Amino acid sequence: MVSRLNLLRMSLDIEQDPYVKLLRSDPLSGDSKPLKKALWGRKTYCQDQLKKLNTRAEIVEKGLGAWAADWYVNACTQKLQHLVSEASTGLRFLDDSEKVYLGQCLSTLVSCLSREALLAIDSTRVTPKFMRLIDFLISQQKPAFTGLLFVQTRAEVAVLSQMLSMHPRIKEFYTVSTFVGASTAQRGNIGELVDVRGQVETLDDLRFGRKNLVVTTSALEEGIDVSACNAVVCFDKPSNLKSLVQRRGRARKPESTFAIMLAEDDDPSIFATWRQLEEMMQQEYMDDMRQLQELESQDESEEGDREFAVERTGAKLMLSDAVSHLYHFCATLLSRQSSDPAPIFTVNDVDQRAVTAKVTLPICVDASVREASSRSAWITAKAARRDAAFEAYIQLYHAGLISDNLLPIRGFDEAIAEVETKVDKIASLVPVAGQLNPWNLVARQWQGVGDLSSLQCSELSLHRGEETVVEMLMLAPGPLPPIPAITLFWDADTIFRATVRTSPGRLIRPAYAKSAAQSTTLLLASVFRKSVAAASTGFAILFVPSEDGDPMQWADRFHGTVRGDGLEPIDVSSLSPSSLGIIRDMKNNGVPHILRGFQERSSDLNGDELERQGIENAEAAPLFEVSRFPKRTDFLHAIPEQNQTARSGPNTTLLRPEDCEIDRLPLAYAVFAATVPAILHHVGVRLVAAHLSNTLLAPVGLTNTELLVTAITASAAREATDYQRQEFLGDSVLKFLTSLMLTSKHLHWHEGLLSLAKDHIVSNASLAKAALAVGLDGFILTTPFTGSKWRPPYISDHLDSPAGKPRQLSTKTLADVVEALIGAAFLEGGFGMVTAMLRIMLPQASWPLVGDSNNTLHSTHQASIIYPPHFSELERLIGYTFTLRSLPLEALTHASYIGSNVSTSYDRLEFLGDVCLDIIIATASFNHEPAIVTHSLHLIRTAVVNAHFLAFLCLSLSASVPRTNITTGHNNNEILMSEATVPIHAWSFMRHADPNIRRSQQGCLKRYESIKAPILECLQYGSHIPWALLARLDAPKFFSDIIESLIGAIYIDSHGSLAACESFLETLGVMGYLRRLLQGGVALYHPKEKLGQLADSQRV
Repeated sequence: MVSRLNLLRMSLDIEQDPYVKLLRSDPLSGDSKPLKKALWGRKTYCQDQLKKLNTRAEIVEKGLGAWAADWYVNACTQKLQHLVSEASTGLRFLDDSEKVYLGQCLSTLVSCLSREALLAIDSTRVTPKFMRLIDFLISQQKPAFTGLLFVQTRAEVAVLSQMLSMHPRIKEFYTVSTFVGASTAQRGNIGELVDVRGQVETLDDLRFGRKNLVVTTSALEEGIDVSACNAVVCFDKPSNLKSLVQRRGRARKPESTFAIMLAEDDDPSIFATWRQLEEMMQQEYMDDMRQLQELESQDESEEGDREFAVERTGAKLMLSDAVSHLYHFCATLLSRQSSDPAPIFTVNDVDQRAVTAKVTLPICVDASVREASSRSAWITAKAARRDAAFEAYIQLYHAGLISDNLLPIRGFDEAIAEVETKVDKIASLVPVAGQLNPWNLVARQWQGVGDLSSLQCSELSLHRGEETVVEMLMLAPGPLPPIPAITLFWDADTIFRATVRTSPGRLIRPAYAKSAAQSTTLLLASVFRKSVAAASTGFAILFVPSEDGDPMQWADRFHGTVRGDGLEPIDVSSLSPSSLGIIRDMKNNGVPHILRGFQERSSDLNGDELERQGIENAEAAPLFEVSRFPKRTDFLHAIPEQNQTARSGPNTTLLRPEDCEIDRLPLAYAVFAATVPAILHHVGVRLVAAHLSNTLLAPVGLTNTELLVTAITASAAREATDYQRQEFLGDSVLKFLTSLMLTSKHLHWHEGLLSLAKDHIVSNASLAKAALAVGLDGFILTTPFTGSKWRPPYISDHLDSPAGKPRQLSTKTLADVVEALIGAAFLEGGFGMVTAMLRIMLPQASWPLVGDSNNTLHSTHQASIIYPPHFSELERLIGYTFTLRSLPLEALTHASYIGSNVSTSYDRLEFLGDVCLDIIIATASFNHEPAIVTHSLHLIRTAVVNAHFLAFLCLSLSASVPRTNITTGHNNNEILMSEATVPIHAWSFMRHADPNIRRSQQGCLKRYESIKAPILECLQYGSHIPWALLARLDAPKFFSDIIESLIGAIYIDSHGSLAACESFLETLGVMGYLRRLLQGGVALYHPKEKLGQLADSQRV
C-alpha cells in the first residue's frame, strides 16, 4: 500500500490539481511564481497532503506491518470521504474541491482492499515486534492493571490502539484509549486520526479503571498528572536520557514493570552511557544539597526559636513557617484577572557573605503594610526571605488583616466565615409568630377608660361619587392613626369611598357615649344577624350617627321591622337616611333585598309570569320589585371580570308585600353596616403599623403610617399596596450604607474582604435572622381580608386572646420586609433615619452617621500629589475637578500596575462606586411619575448598571484635545511646530503593567468601532435594549470597573455628594438613557429571560 500510495502521488496529472486550476483561472497569474512552483516542484496542498500521508504510512508499516499500513490509509480515506459527504468544516485549510479531489484519488487507491481483510488482523502481515508486544501484554495481565504504551508518532497511536483493541488474544482484558498532544498544527492533516476532543476524560478513565491501557506519544512524559502504573512500555527506544527518566517515573506502583522494545539494529550500549550520565547527575545534586544544608544549618543556628505569639488565643507564628503563611494570605485576596496574588521577594547583597530580603505584597493590600524587610542579614536567601515574610505577617496582624488565630480573617472572622462556608443555614421556610391582632391592643385600651366622654372620636363618611350617603362617628378608647380614604367595591357598577377624619380634640356628649353600644348593635345586626345578638355590647369600636339628637332615640326610632302591606310607591333611586330599610322575604327565611320599585300586579305581567313568581290575587297591592342584598363581604377588592355578568343594573325579582318585612333602619345605614368589616380591617392594618412605630421603631421616629403599612404588607395579604417597591429602594439603600460603613471602618481591608462582609450583612439569611431577633415577624401582614364569617371585635374576645396563630414565612419575605422598612425610613427621613433603623435591626454592626463616614474617607486621601502627564485632561473629560489628587490616580490604577504614586489599586473605589451608582439609579427610578411597577424597576436597573453597558459608555467617553507636533526640516537644520487635535479616551488613562491588558484594549476598541453605530442607534431610538450587540463588544471588565471607581472617587472627593456623582453619570450618558427607559416604549427583557418565558408558555 505504501509503494502504491507514493506511485499514485507521483503519477497524478498536476494540471488536474484544484490549486493549479485555480491559478490557471486567474488572468493575472500568468507565469507567476506560485504557478511555476506548483508545476515544477509539485507544490500544491493536495500533493503536500498525499506526501505527509505517505510518510506516516511508511512509519506505520515499518513498526507494525503492511496490514497496519493498509488499515491506516483506508481509515484516513474514510475520514476524508465523511468530511466531504457531510460538508464538514474539518480541514479548513483545504478548499471543498481539494477535499473532493483527494477523496477520489484515495478511493481509487483503497478500492483494491478487501473490507473483510481489514476486520481482523492478519498475523502474517504484521511485524514480529508487534507480536512480541502482544506476548508481553498477556504476561502483565493482573487485577486493577494500568499501563502506558509510548510510541513515536500520532499515526502509530491511532493504529496501535485499534490493533490492540481488536486483537483476539488481549481484547477481552485490555480497554485501550489514546492521548496525544493538543497541537493545532496536526489537526489540518488528512492523516490525523486521533480526535483530541475525545481524550478529555482519558486520564480520569485510567484513574478510575474505566480504561486500563493508554497508547500515547511523549505528551505524557511530564507536566500531566498520571496515575501510577503497573507497566510502562516504550515501543521504540527513548530519544534521550530525559525521556527515559520521565517515562520510567510513570511506573510507580509496587512491583511495576518498565520495558523498552529494541529493534535488531538498535545499539544497546547507549543505555550504559545514559546510566553513567544519570549517576553523575545524582552525584552533583547530592553535592549541592550538602552545601545547601551546611549553609541552612548556619542560618538555623542564628534564627534560634524566634516566634510571634498571640496571648489571647495561644496561636504562634514560627520563623520557619512565615513564608507559607504569607503565601496563604495572598491566595485569599480574590485577585483579579491579569494580576498575580503571590508575594514578590527581592534579595539584596549586603556583602559577599550576607544578604537581606524585602517582600512586596499585591497592590490590593493597603500601602501601609504592603512592604516589609528582613530584620537581619543572612547567609542564605532562603533565610532572608523567611525573615521578611515573618515581619510582613506581623504587620498584617497589627493592621487587622490577620485574626488572633494568626490566619487570614477572610476565613476566621465570624461574620465573614459564615458567608464563605454558606453558614446561612436558615431554612427557606421558618416558623414565625402569628400576625398581630390589632383588636387585642384596642381591648386592653378599654381597660383604662374611666369616663366615656374621653373616647376618641373620628368622623366617618360614606360617599358615592359626589354624594354623601351617610355620616357616622367612630369611637375608640385611644387615638387612631391617620386613615386614608377607603375604596369599597359594592358591585360591578357601584364604588363607594369611605373617609375617616380624626378629631383628637372633639368632646363626646355623655348621651352619645352611653348609647353608642345600642347604636352599634342596631347597625351591625341589620346585616350580620347571626354574629351580632340583639343585646350585644362591649364592642371594641363603636358607631353612632352624626346627626343631632339623642342616639338612644335614634336607636329606638329605627329598631325593629314593619310589615310590607299598605306601602305607597316611593322614589327609591336615592340611598339616604330617609329611605326604606332592607326588604326581607319571610317566606325564604328573611332573605334580605333592596327595594328597587313597585309594579302593579296587572300591569305588564302575564299569568305565566305571575304563576312563576308564586303570586296570587292580581288585584291586590302593588308588588315589590327588589334585588338581592349583596352576599359579598369583601368590598375591598373589585369583582373579578370573569365573575361579572354582562347585564347592566341589578337583577330584580318581585315579592308580595304581605310576604315581606321591612327594617325600620334606613337602607343607607345597612349599606354602611355591610362595609364595616372592610373599614375596620383597613383601620386595623393602620393600628398594627402605628403599634410598630410606637414600640420597636420608637427610636427611629418614623411616623408616616402609610409607609409603614406598605413596608409590612406582603403580597399574599392582597392589600392595595405591598412592600415590593419599597423593598427595591431599601435594598439599594442598605447596600450603600453597608458598603460605606465597611469602607470607612476598615481602611486596610481589600475589596475581597469588603465584598464578603457586605454580602454577609445584606444576605437574606442575615436579615431574616435580624427580623426574628427583634420580633418584627409578628407585624408582617400576610392574611388576606375576605370578610367571610366576620364577627365584630368584642372586648371580651380580645382581652385574653393569645397571639395570632403561628405560621411559616419564607426567609426572603422576612428579609424583604426589613429592606422595605429601610426604604420607608429613607423616604421619610433620609440616611439619618435609616441609620437609626439599622442600629435597631442590625445592632451587631456599628453604624456611623453618613457624614462621619464621608469625613473619614476624605481624610485618608492626599491633595498634594503631582499628576502624571495629561492627567488633568481626564478631569475635563469627566466634567469634575478633584481636590484630592490621589483619588483619580487610585481610581485608574489596575492591580497589575507597578510604578510611582501608587497607594492601592482601584478595587476599593470600585466597590464603593458600585453602590453609589446603584442607589442613584434606584432612587431616580423609584421616584419616577407615574410609578414604575417593581418588576420593571429591577429590569431597568439591570439594564443601566450592567457591565456591558458601562463598558460601552467608557469606550464612548472621549474628546479631542490640541497637541503640538514637533518635527525637523529636510536638512535637520530647523525645527517645525504644528498644531493638531488628537482623541483622548477615558480608558487610556488606566495605569497597568500587563501587556495582555493593552492587547485587550486594542482588540475591544476595534470591535467598538465596528458596532458603535448600531448600538448608539438602538440606545437612542431602538425599541429594545441592544443586549446582543453589547455582548458582541465582549469588553473586559476593567472598562466598567474604572467607571465605578471614578464614581467612588468623586463621592469621596465631594464629601459624599451623590449629586456630584449623578452629574458625572449625566456626562457619561447613563442618566439620559435611564430617562428613556423610564418613559416606556423599550422592551426591557434580556433575550435569555424572554426565551425562558417562551419556554414556559409554548410547547415544543
